[in-house]
Order: sequence, then C-alpha cells, then structure tokens
Amino acid sequence: MTKTKQILNLALPAMVENILQMLMGVVDSYLVAQVGLVAVSGVSVANNIITIYQAIFIALGASCASLIAKSLGQKDSQKTNRFIWDSILITVGLSLLLGLISLLAGKSILNLLGTEAAVTEASSLYLALVGGGILFLGLMTTFGSILRAQGKPRLSMNVSLIANLLNALLSACAVYIFHWGIAGVAGATVLSRLIGTLILWQAMQLDRKTIQITKPFNRELFNLVLPAAGERLMMRAGDVVIIAIVVKFGTEVVAGNAIGETLTQFNYMPGMGVATATVILVAHSLGSQKKEEIRSLVAASYWISTGLMILVAGAVFLFGPQLTGLFTDNSRAVDASMVVILYSFMGNPVTSGTLIYTATWQGLGEAKMPFYATTFGMWVIRIFAGYFLGISLGLGLAGVWIATVLDNLFRFIFLYIRYQKYMKTI
Repeated sequence: MTKTKQILNLALPAMVENILQMLMGVVDSYLVAQVGLVAVSGVSVANNIITIYQAIFIALGASCASLIAKSLGQKDSQKTNRFIWDSILITVGLSLLLGLISLLAGKSILNLLGTEAAVTEASSLYLALVGGGILFLGLMTTFGSILRAQGKPRLSMNVSLIANLLNALLSACAVYIFHWGIAGVAGATVLSRLIGTLILWQAMQLDRKTIQITKPFNRELFNLVLPAAGERLMMRAGDVVIIAIVVKFGTEVVAGNAIGETLTQFNYMPGMGVATATVILVAHSLGSQKKEEIRSLVAASYWISTGLMILVAGAVFLFGPQLTGLFTDNSRAVDASMVVILYSFMGNPVTSGTLIYTATWQGLGEAKMPFYATTFGMWVIRIFAGYFLGISLGLGLAGVWIATVLDNLFRFIFLYIRYQKYMKTI
C-alpha cells in the first residue's frame, strides 16, 4: 500500500468526522443567529471556552491513539487493552471536572472577557448547558480515537453523522417550533452527543471483564497526555485572550469574527484529518521498528494536507460573501468575516505545517516540543503582536489575523528544524 493510500485511508474518515463535528457548531451558530446578533456573539464567546475543552479532548484522543497504535505495532495485546481502559477513565474524570467548572464558575470566567452584559448572559447560559454536558463530547472523542487506532475509522464517522443529523433536527425544532432560543439549541447539542456516545459504546463491544486500570496511574500515557493537553490548553486559552482583544472592536466585529471562524473551520479539517492519520502511522512505524518509513510518511502527510487545505480554503474564500450572508446582513459583520476568511486562506501552508509536525512529534511520543512551540508562539507572538498591530497601530481585526499567521509560521519552522535534528538521533 502506498504512503498516500495509507494516509488517506485513515485521514478521510477522520476528516469527514471533523467536518461533521464542526457542522454541529455551524448549525448552532446559524440557528442562534436567527435570534439576533447578541445571541450569536454570546454563543461565540462561550464556544471559545467549549473549544478549549474540545481541544484538550482531541489532545487526549491523539495521545491515546498514538500509544494504542504503538502497542499494536509491538503486538502487545495486554498493553493495548490497558491503554484503552486507562484512556476512558481519564476522559471521564477530566470531563466531570470541566463540567463542574462550567456550571459553578462559567459566568465568572466569562465576566473576565469584558463583553456587554447581554452578551455575557447569553454566553453563561450556553456554557452552563453545553459545558455541563461536556462528558459526552469527551467520550465520543476518545471512543473515536480508539477505533481509529484499531483500524476502524469509518464506524466513528458514521456515528458522528447520526449525531449531527439529530442535532440539526432537534435544534431546528427548539428554535422554530418551541422558540426556546439558546437553551433549546444547547440542549439539542448535549442530547445528540449523549445518543452518539451510547451508540459508540455499544459498537465498541468492550468486555467489562477485561478492565485493566494501571495503578496508581499510567505513566507512559500521562507523560504524553499532559504536554499534549497543555499544548492545546495554551492554544485555546490564548484564543480566549485574542477574543478579549477582538471585543475592543465592538459587538458587530465580534459577531463577524465568529462567523468567519465558523466558516474557516472547514479550511483546517483536511489538515486535522491528515494529522490524525500521521499520529497513528508514525506511532505504528515506531512500534514496528520501521523508523525509515517515518520520514516519507511525514513528508507525504504535509503535501497531502497542504493541497487539500488550499482547495477547501479557496472555495470558502471564493464564496465568502455569500456564505457570510447566510448568517447576517450587517455590513460591518460581513466585512469582519471576510477579513478572517482572507487571512485564513493566505496562512494555510504554514498552518498545515504546524498541524502535521505537531502530530509527528505526538506520534514519536515526544509531545513536549509542540507544547514549547505553542506556548511561545501564542503567548509571545500572537497575543502581543495582535494587540500591537490591532490596537496600537489601529489595524483592527486584520492586525489580529496577521499576528495569527506569524505565530503559525514560527511554530512550523521551529517544529520542522527540531524534527530534522531529532531524526538523526534515532
């Protein structure tokens, strides 16, 4: 099997699943936009917190997939089984913690962003409901990662499709029939994820008699999960600070930025799908002692990811005004959305590099390097440059997105150079 086929066999189902998960957010944003700009701004701000949770679960899932794939490459079934159950246990514990934070401290966290009172109220309601039920998103993410590592990526994809169809149906009923607004959309999201979780659990057919939990904890898993989750946390927490900068430009720009980010999420789906495949294939090659394959896998992953991302981003850019018009007819919000779409398109090659080389390091079992790169890139380059360009120099939202491209450029170069040096040592 060629490298391209190997990558695409894993990447395409993961890509479709990522798109389906993002569609859930698009459906929510579209339906909430029918309520008004305050509502869509509120959900946007709350989703920046939810996205932090989701990013942590994605990092956890990638770490689990990496270690499960490596143990499968080593043909160690006992270790594979232990990694599966440890992953589920960690997901449940982490989800319960994040759910409590959403319920008990969500409004206090949102108040720190300095949004208008009406936007904060809308945000806190959505965060309490969706964040309080975050367990089901966590379990769906982990179950999907386990299935992909076992070579069953289409099963998780099919369940995501079912969950999204349910979410669209239930959310539409909540808004148009029952007029429940934000609460109805949030409730539909949680319920559809609960149903998806139950279907995946049944499909996995795990024998509870085989439960093996590492005591006191799985050091190998934690050594990979903690820096990987820390990297995502630094990224998403930084995004919240960026939103605090964007808030300075007004509610209309916040809404336009939210709409633009909702649309450009599709630009990154091919890269995220290929990155998922890269983690698994690199880890499997490492476990099978086929280290000579890693270089060709990584190179192929980058070019496949970049090509697909440019195609999708080009389509979003071409139809940007029409797509934005589905959400709002406010001219300032439309202009802000197009700024996001433009810079997302221009930055795709370096964003692709950041995604693929982050995945490569995770597959190699060395998640600390992306953590260092993201921490510096986000908190030193993106935030400071975003504030300086956007506010101090008066470039507005364009300044914030120029800083975003600079951050991704730095991380791509840093991770690539360190990777080349590392490969000479193994």
